[in-house]
Amino acid sequence: MVETTASTSIDIAASPAAVYGILTDLSRISEISPECYKSEWEDGSTGPSVGVKFRGYNQNGDMKWDAGCVVVAAEPGREWAFEVPAQDGRRTLWRYEIEATGSGCRVTESFDSPILDMEFFQKHNRHSLLVKNIAQTLKNLKAVAEA
Repeated sequence: MVETTASTSIDIAASPAAVYGILTDLSRISEISPECYKSEWEDGSTGPSVGVKFRGYNQNGDMKWDAGCVVVAAEPGREWAFEVPAQDGRRTLWRYEIEATGSGCRVTESFDSPILDMEFFQKHNRHSLLVKNIAQTLKNLKAVAEA
């Protein structure tokens, strides 16, 4: 059985609203993501709402690619999620759930990527890399939010 999902959580000493603001400010993606170095709203959109599209630009080693994304959840201070459609019709879902705590919030980042069953992604152990990237993204988010 090929693993296609994962999630990791971190506690952040910042308000849920502040964390949500960082996550949805596409101009800040390079501060938190180890792979996505740039993102931009598309079709005249300027901020997060369900159905809005944006494009993410990624790099891993010598490989560079970009992908169109569609926002599927945009609840300030609670949830930010988007899908990345694949050419074969399947979609990868990225989700950030934000839960208020006594000292700030807990953020859980998760993905559900059915395309990880493809031989190319198995050969390159993409699942393991995405799990490591989530941990680094959350550490970076914490550093930015608590600065």
